[in-house]
Amino acid sequence: MAQPNQALHWIAWPLHAAQGDGQGNGDSDGKGSACAQQAWWALRWTPRVALWYGAGQAVALMEVGSVERLWGGRQSMLLGLLRALREQQPDTGQAGSPQMPVWARAATAWQALARLRWRMQGDGLRQPWPPADALPIWTLPALEPHAPALERMGCRRWGELRALPRAGLARRIGLPALLALDQAYGSSPHALDWLELPEHFALRADLGYPASDAQALLQAARPLLRALQAWLQARHQGVLGLQLRWHHDLRRVDGTQLPAWEALDIRTARPAQALEHMERLLRERLARTPWRAPADMLELVALDTAPFAADAGSCLPPAAPGPAPLGEAAGAADGAGAASGMAWHEWVERVSARRGAQGVRVAQLQSDHRPEAMQRWTPACEALQTPQAPRRPAHARKAANPWQGLLPPWLLDPPQPLLLQGSRPCWQGPLQLLAGPYRLEAGWWGEPQADAALAVRDYFVASNAAVGHVWIYRERAPASERLPGMPALLSPAAWFAQGIYG
Repeated sequence: MAQPNQALHWIAWPLHAAQGDGQGNGDSDGKGSACAQQAWWALRWTPRVALWYGAGQAVALMEVGSVERLWGGRQSMLLGLLRALREQQPDTGQAGSPQMPVWARAATAWQALARLRWRMQGDGLRQPWPPADALPIWTLPALEPHAPALERMGCRRWGELRALPRAGLARRIGLPALLALDQAYGSSPHALDWLELPEHFALRADLGYPASDAQALLQAARPLLRALQAWLQARHQGVLGLQLRWHHDLRRVDGTQLPAWEALDIRTARPAQALEHMERLLRERLARTPWRAPADMLELVALDTAPFAADAGSCLPPAAPGPAPLGEAAGAADGAGAASGMAWHEWVERVSARRGAQGVRVAQLQSDHRPEAMQRWTPACEALQTPQAPRRPAHARKAANPWQGLLPPWLLDPPQPLLLQGSRPCWQGPLQLLAGPYRLEAGWWGEPQADAALAVRDYFVASNAAVGHVWIYRERAPASERLPGMPALLSPAAWFAQGIYG
């Protein structure tokens, strides 16, 4: 409950989907209603947001005097609020920027509501806000039923009504109406039911028309995405997984029975709040989804959320435009890159949604001594979602194995068998062994799979004039599998080439 001696400042603006029966008996708490969803974004600015329903109207009221300092003062906060309010205007389908919103502000909630109702009449759009004493009687909801009788008495403004004797006025209009007038002037406390967010986001919208393609479905999903963004921002959360479901307008197409609902799941590598990023992912996935029948209803559900931490801004000026680095060539081909300001994980998610999870893969290091198993190629989206182990400080790292400096940059898959000339391996001629052997025994702990086979090898660096420097190994039989008197070499074809240098 707000105290009358506090320096309060209220802002009121109309909501575009009024709920209730037009007599003020709507959904007063606003949970789950279309009006409440339109006001969710305001909770990012202040926790004091309330809804008012009446006379076929729905109005949002927010108290910002207690949070002005947090937003850099009243003027700075009002500029940001008006910018955000303008972005919340409904999309009329016309070209150009959204229209300037209708709003009002005052020292009390009832004054802000009264100024808004006065301005929405049309003749007050370009006029300055009147003081409280000059507001018409009908602008205060509690006085509106008594407006005709008071006008016959010569009272058309709040100030004229307050000048009347209080005892006789209370008998004529009742104590509730008189209390509302006192609350409007701030002389009595005014208790409001504050808007609260639901714990879980699940929003359904009836389109009212059949969406016949993916583009129409995406257009209809934008208000749901905007509500999701407001819900995330107010709760300081980011979405990790969301689901878009659509209800089929038809039950049977070309003799084929259709399910009532179809769903599309979207996963993000990091908690996301950006409306553009979520819309981009949906567009890419919907473009690759077979379209079977028109949809007449949508539902958006947040499957998984996590605390959201915004990226810290840089103190350095933006980089001058120039040639893109080598690693950003692929991003430019897909509409991303350094100039777009798209984060790396956003680019990976966008291209993965367009080309499929297996179309964008990254190498991940594995704790394995076998060269062919030292890395594994996995979908980039899955790799981004896997938490990385923290890097150990330099003084805690073990000394590097000198043999690792001889690992070749290119591996042959699979290794190529080599012929023998006497006891020397040959690859377009006899090979000269330059370094080695490096003995390797690994893989016995793995499951009985093709990539977890036991490897018992001796590695060498070899060369000749035809192939240059190559990496070869000699395969040996494990000691447990050798019969008494059996040599270590399995067969004359126990030499393989596995890598090349340069």
